[in-house]
Amino acid sequence: MRKVFIPNRGEIAVRIIRAAHQLGIKTVVLLSELEKDCLAASLSDEVHYFKHGPFKDNYLNIPFVIDLAKQYEADCIHPGYGFISENSELAEACDNSSISFVGPSADNLLHMGDKQMARSIARSAGVALTQSWEGNIQSILSEAETLPYPVLVKAAMGGGGKGMQICYTKDELLHQLPILSTQAKRYFGDERIYVEQYIEEARHIEVQVLADNDGNTVHLFERECSVQRRFQKIIEEAPAYNLDNAVKEKLYKDAIRLCNTIDYRSAGTVEFLVDKNGQHYFLEMNTRIQVEHCVTEEITNIDLVQWQFKIARGEKLSFKQEDIFQRGHAIELRICAEDPLNNFQPDPGWIKTLLLPQEEDVRLEIGFDKALEIHSQFDPMIAKLIVHADNRDQAIHKAITANRQLIVRGIKTNAAFHDTLLQTEVFKEAVIHTRFCEDKHVELLQYKAADTVFAVLAYIVFRYQRIKNQFWRQLPFFEYSIDGQSNSAEFKAIQNGLEITLDNEVYGVINIHTDDHLLQFEFNNKVFEFYCFEENDKLEIIHQLKSCTIKALDWLPEYKPAKLNEQVSDSNNYSAPIPSQVMKVHVKDGQKVKKGDPLLVLEAMKTENHIKAWKDGIIEKVYISAGEQVKLNQALLAYQTNINT
Repeated sequence: MRKVFIPNRGEIAVRIIRAAHQLGIKTVVLLSELEKDCLAASLSDEVHYFKHGPFKDNYLNIPFVIDLAKQYEADCIHPGYGFISENSELAEACDNSSISFVGPSADNLLHMGDKQMARSIARSAGVALTQSWEGNIQSILSEAETLPYPVLVKAAMGGGGKGMQICYTKDELLHQLPILSTQAKRYFGDERIYVEQYIEEARHIEVQVLADNDGNTVHLFERECSVQRRFQKIIEEAPAYNLDNAVKEKLYKDAIRLCNTIDYRSAGTVEFLVDKNGQHYFLEMNTRIQVEHCVTEEITNIDLVQWQFKIARGEKLSFKQEDIFQRGHAIELRICAEDPLNNFQPDPGWIKTLLLPQEEDVRLEIGFDKALEIHSQFDPMIAKLIVHADNRDQAIHKAITANRQLIVRGIKTNAAFHDTLLQTEVFKEAVIHTRFCEDKHVELLQYKAADTVFAVLAYIVFRYQRIKNQFWRQLPFFEYSIDGQSNSAEFKAIQNGLEITLDNEVYGVINIHTDDHLLQFEFNNKVFEFYCFEENDKLEIIHQLKSCTIKALDWLPEYKPAKLNEQVSDSNNYSAPIPSQVMKVHVKDGQKVKKGDPLLVLEAMKTENHIKAWKDGIIEKVYISAGEQVKLNQALLAYQTNINT
């Protein structure tokens, strides 16, 4: 292998580029013209940019990918994860074009990519399964009366938590089946769905495997993937904590048995559910590199992506099962551009500030290294933060610290959600299951506000450090405003620090250190760390991912910012809350609507947003149509609500 073509983007493209370079393989990456500033573009030997459009014309277009690989004289293709990574037609096209596919065989992909077929193979191999009902919608509906609710509906060709829905009643199932079938067709090109028994309070445990072309197959132990939102993983660990070793051994044996049944090769992941009694059930097999492969690499010191390349070029595994050992504990946090306080809705847009963790032993998998725009057309995951330590308690502490040092300003992320989650007792004790986030959502979403006292201390210390040598700073106090409430604080310099008086309380802060946006000081023998960002006459203070904005009231005239024009919003116009695509328009000009009636369906970052009427009224004007891409704050419809309908 001399050159690899990578039809992918983001952090996985960067991961593949680095692994390829370590093996002496040159790289060509396929990117949208929107992403010229990303890391993959700067790290790859060559880049092919395409004019941004529907994925079916680029990342999902197999003839296009093959033609480009030939054009750039690439002798192999590594698809990463997502897009066409598990498409058997791509592997076949590679074989027909004398291009090595860095992944499993076309038969492996065909058998395991179809979840119904995979379940059939697992059943024949003697691997435990949940009860399921398969076929077309009509045949499933005919059994709706007798199903043991709750049940879980899945897309036959689905993945990544897309196209899944729990149904607790027959009526709910009857309503959801046609909707989910339509979604499956749009997301995966196959409308087939199936229904399976839903295991409540189950743990999601998966086994990493590696298999070469000579029939040598090993497992690299298990990963815990039970912390999810909307069936999508957000925290992964290796190894699984508080899981009986006897259960683990059964999982390993079933994973190896399944691989041997289909003569599997390359890296792969066999996923299971484990119920409260320790009984396990086959879930699916992912025939590609996983998002969460990093935690397995951390505990085994085996580079899975490099081994994908090595196996694809015919190398045998250089180790046996007994040669693989676990060391310590690893945790991965998926950092997503989304708003947990708004049902985890995607939040694309411009990043204003990006600060990365500075510890050398923190692993950050990310697709960019500077502030740029996060586009609504792509998946909301923007980075993965991975830590490794001698034990789980240390790993949790390290994850909290590193997460607090990853500062992304300008868009909302789930970082504060992670911070809260990692500190809960149930997570620390690993009393978790796949619905953990839903069951604990009230507790997990109650973010504590920033401590106002320490925010003010940080404000004064930071400003004093910036202007202490300027002649005009004669007054021994700062005036400031928080949430419209004005106040002032006195200060005086002391040895190695400041003495600050707030509401008649005296605080002595010493050992002050500032470095760009970072501020550290010591108070009562404890070190406090803040991130400070100046914008005009305001200072945003971030402490442990909690933000407080303080406005300076004592600026001299030449330092006062120009007054900004306030944008007036019209409550009778509905504007796009995020850049998105209009999937469906339910209304037309002049139509009367009742509160709760469906108006629009918008899709951004693979998530549908169903917009409903917020009160009775009349649709005066519809400005957009289905299929249209709309910008942030673009007017979508005019809505007259001050009438009686």
